[in-house]
Amino acid sequence: MNKAIGCRASRASALVLPCLVILSLAIPFLAGCSRNAGANTVACNGDGRSAYPEAVSRMLPSYSVINVRNPAYAFLSGDSAVEAFDAQAVPAIESGIADHWYPHYLATAVIAVDRDRTGAAVTGWGDLPDVGEEVGLQTADVDFEMLTAAVAYGLEGEGFTLGGAMGLYASLNSAGLLARNSFDPPILICFDHQAAALAKSGRDIEIIVPSEGTLTYAKGLLSKTALSFSAGPEPFLLDAGFRLADGSCDPSLYPDAAAYGGASQIADYSHLNTVSQDSYRVFRRSVLNTRLYSSSDGREHQLFVLVYIALVVAWISSLIHRAAQQDVRRIAFCMGLILLGWITVRLIKYQLPADTALNRYLWFGYYLFQLSLPLIFLRLAFVIDKDGGAASPKWMRGMFSTNAALAALVLTNDLHNLVFRLDLANPNWASEYSYGVMYYIVLAGCFAPLVLAIGMMIHKGRRSLRKSGLAFPLALFALLALYALGYIYRIPLAWESDMTMMVGLFTLMFTETAVRAGMIPVNSKYIALFRRSTLGMKIIDAAGQTAWSSASSMEYSEETLRQALASYPAPVQQDESTLLFAANITGGCVVYQENITDINRMHRELEESVSKLETANALLAEEERVKRAIDAESAATALMTQLETEIARHTIRLSTMIEQLGSMADQNKATARILLLLCYIKRRCNLFFTEREAPALSRDTLAVYLDELAETASYCGVEIIVAGALENDLSVRRATLLYDFLYNIIYWATWLDGKKVLAHLCSENERTGLRILLSEDGDSFRMDGRLETALGTAGGSYEVKAVDDNAVGLSLTFPIGGGSYV
Repeated sequence: MNKAIGCRASRASALVLPCLVILSLAIPFLAGCSRNAGANTVACNGDGRSAYPEAVSRMLPSYSVINVRNPAYAFLSGDSAVEAFDAQAVPAIESGIADHWYPHYLATAVIAVDRDRTGAAVTGWGDLPDVGEEVGLQTADVDFEMLTAAVAYGLEGEGFTLGGAMGLYASLNSAGLLARNSFDPPILICFDHQAAALAKSGRDIEIIVPSEGTLTYAKGLLSKTALSFSAGPEPFLLDAGFRLADGSCDPSLYPDAAAYGGASQIADYSHLNTVSQDSYRVFRRSVLNTRLYSSSDGREHQLFVLVYIALVVAWISSLIHRAAQQDVRRIAFCMGLILLGWITVRLIKYQLPADTALNRYLWFGYYLFQLSLPLIFLRLAFVIDKDGGAASPKWMRGMFSTNAALAALVLTNDLHNLVFRLDLANPNWASEYSYGVMYYIVLAGCFAPLVLAIGMMIHKGRRSLRKSGLAFPLALFALLALYALGYIYRIPLAWESDMTMMVGLFTLMFTETAVRAGMIPVNSKYIALFRRSTLGMKIIDAAGQTAWSSASSMEYSEETLRQALASYPAPVQQDESTLLFAANITGGCVVYQENITDINRMHRELEESVSKLETANALLAEEERVKRAIDAESAATALMTQLETEIARHTIRLSTMIEQLGSMADQNKATARILLLLCYIKRRCNLFFTEREAPALSRDTLAVYLDELAETASYCGVEIIVAGALENDLSVRRATLLYDFLYNIIYWATWLDGKKVLAHLCSENERTGLRILLSEDGDSFRMDGRLETALGTAGGSYEVKAVDDNAVGLSLTFPIGGGSYV
């Protein structure tokens, strides 16, 4: 049974985990698509030293210009355009990625020397290590690839590799003379237009075209649609300090044309792109001696992920197949999801610019997985000696809640800087950060559940542990702790590795060695368990020989076995009290018997119980029907009694008014009062039933009721205007009190001559209700005693205020509550 469940779990994991692999492979493309620029946008390389964005704004005034790092292709869509090198543009045109290429200016890789700061004699690339001056080099994005290709071309010729350029960089770096991503050093390896921009800013820059040779690239705009320039681009480019394709330039900024004799334009873009795409990876490893043990560039980031994902999927599937308990299989599956989710987030992060907020929050997101993984081990340690579905104890749920709070603390680090101390004003904040005090609490949240889990596993498995194998998981845990410390203190061996993959590999190795040491139960004892099973079972091989047999298995004929195999999954009745099940499996078949004596007895007892229950249910159904009829009649009686109590005194008054109608001096007005009372009684009945059906009465319905009452009052000679509106619906009880209040005022006014009343529904100062403005006779109005008592119960407030010498204001208001009605 457990084996069958394990197979189903394995099949489920075999479906889900590959889906995650496919998703992780698609993410780089999705991430790239998400960076597309909008329509009529030009994305320029935001190196901070180029006047090209300003020139583009003048050439294409209807386009918006944005500065980004390495914009080619990523922002190429619709009517947008991007700044690109010819080495990027020509392959894009040939492959159909773009349709239009507008080369605007030349970019030659040169050596720029600040003569205010050094008098060093520099003629070519080979002089740089010997002059003893700091050399600046931009090592970010495509500029670095193109500069490195130019240096390599000058040192090695057309069939260049990266060896010569990296050797030059390594010599400078080992002597402490290589300054990365800075234009401040006295000597720069840069493009001539960048050097010209420095000269325009006031520095005494000498541009040296290396004697060994260099490369000149064309730069301009790449787009999918044709661009319409406001005028010829040449004046704008010359004014911005660029050298045009025909060599035209500001002679005060650039050397004469003869100096560019050693600068060549590349002919084999395929070779250049093939070699230059490895520039950053080789630079990191051979020059900076970093990333020796982890992926170093975008391609390796993705390649390593594929290998890692394949390893995780294979190992998790193996563990699910081997695990003896359903809970252990589930936890192994969750462990795989965490490891794959973590590496997927890491993969997305590597597709985004390092200085973006999204990149930073993906980095924070690592800790969702880092804090979850130890809890998975803790849960695993808890269930290895439990039956399926055991609930986690309170102390474990407390640890889960604590780690969830710590994960939230990491995700909100921008608000408090307690976990990571980041200076976002620093362009290199992604690598130049420190740890806050809460980081070490977070680290404790990672290691404390793991230490507790290891202790629980050792304690629970103390009778079956292989003592010699226990040293391996403990040693791996110690190495993980040392690795974490090394990473925190930025020891190169740990700091230059990929923490996500390293923790994942430690997890796999630790779990596997824990299985081998007996800390986690697997299927290795199934043979002995099978033989001692009380279930009568046999496994028969393809030759018909019994491979495994339990001690309780019974004999049967070959004919019975054939019938059982043919009727699978239904059993065959071997005798009155025994069923025989048989199924084909790989390499043979499995046969097992089931004694159904108790089942037959229980079936008979069940039939008797069902018969008794049917009789009892019939009696209960009849009793329920009678009770419902009685309850319905009682409820209707009670409801009518309540209604009669609610309107009794009004109906008595109505009868009295009708009896006295003949003796009234003004029968028309008396009849109008009867009509007013009838209208009031009708709506009070409506409100009575509404209160029992719904908690609130809409403000619009209340306004209609009040308007109706006001219109009826006009027949009594009372002019009343109901104005204003409520902001919220009211409870039916409060609406009823407002309706009673207005009726009381109108009825009082009918006994006066030419009475005019102004009623105003309002919501102000956290209160809502009805305000009444009466003429000078308003002082004689007295509220009905029952209404006044009901107001106190409902939280209402009744006020009488003299507005001036000729008017009195009455108000009945209620406090506004916190719900959707008052």
